[in-house]
Amino acid sequence: MNGAPPDQLRIIRQRIDALDETVHRSLIERAGIIAELIRVKGTSAPGAAFRPDREADMMRRLVLRHESDLPLVTVEHIWREIISTFTAMQAPYGVATAPAADPLAMRDLVRFYFGFFVSVHACDSAADAIALVEGEGRDLALVPLETEGRWWRSLTAPDGPGVFARLPFIEEEGRPASLPAYVVGPPLKDAAPADVQLLATAARDGLHAAISSLGGRVIGEAEGETLFELQVSATLDDLARELGAPLGDVLAIGQFAQPIRVVVDRTPELSSATPDSVASASS
Repeated sequence: MNGAPPDQLRIIRQRIDALDETVHRSLIERAGIIAELIRVKGTSAPGAAFRPDREADMMRRLVLRHESDLPLVTVEHIWREIISTFTAMQAPYGVATAPAADPLAMRDLVRFYFGFFVSVHACDSAADAIALVEGEGRDLALVPLETEGRWWRSLTAPDGPGVFARLPFIEEEGRPASLPAYVVGPPLKDAAPADVQLLATAARDGLHAAISSLGGRVIGEAEGETLFELQVSATLDDLARELGAPLGDVLAIGQFAQPIRVVVDRTPELSSATPDSVASASS
């Protein structure tokens, strides 16, 4: 009288299909909102569509709400594809890559963060990649932290390109696309306060220890100059006091949002990603 029991597999597949349709329709709706944004803000202008501060805030919220066995890095990649594609819809841009010791690692990084909708140009040097950013101001450059030489020499002009992000943004043990690199971009139309400043000054005894004592990080040295990161909460006066001597000229190379370090609890009963220092890094 009551008929056969429902096909559980068919019901599950219908639920999946319904969710897929919802996701697709949401993306279409998002595209319509982007078209409205272009009309309101004029984001087709160089530098106007790049909002690294907003992207960082989106990623922090993603980490904080994430749960389940779905790998966080998978969700990050999906969101990065969405962000990169919709940014290119506002203002078409390309990515120029500086040479890396492992070219495949650079390829993985650029495709993980910028997807396949954005054109990519491999350059012979960091200087060549940065020169493309200096052109029309519509492109980005990726420069590995391991790059030798004083590659940052052309990033000191106040109205010129600068570093505005460090990748990977979500740091997790064993993650793919893990090559550490800086993102160099044109001057931002709506620049927001960042967490970390990238600076350069003359190399000298005691500088590394002084930077480390303030929670900073030395990136490299070239031609008598030290490139280092320092939290914006630490002033140059603080650094001079730690050094015990005047600093001299300090060049501002850029600033960026603090990447998130995620500690994964691998206890079998638990499946959660715990963001480390997300609150202190929030903008």
